[in-house]
Amino acid sequence: MLIRGAGLPEVNGRKDYGVGGLQGKIGHFVVRLTTPENPFRPHKHEALEFWFILEGEGIATLDEGDVPVQPGDLLIFQPWQIHGLRTETQVRWICFG
Repeated sequence: MLIRGAGLPEVNGRKDYGVGGLQGKIGHFVVRLTTPENPFRPHKHEALEFWFILEGEGIATLDEGDVPVQPGDLLIFQPWQIHGLRTETQVRWICFG
């Protein structure tokens, strides 16, 4: 699932991505940098995972196919869903789940 941050309204300095029903314990929280030399290769695993794009533009690989991502986008991956990220420049993003 991809939630575009650019389309969300900001109210009192807050953007709500509406993920309340997906909350649980976080096993990791990592800030990553993906570059052409360091793509995040498609993979899958048993845990729910969230990616928040901070800077740059890239292409996320999902079960459904490739989608462009940009700052403010939130990607949500269900367990065993294929996911990866590549770029022609660089993308800084947060990975947690």
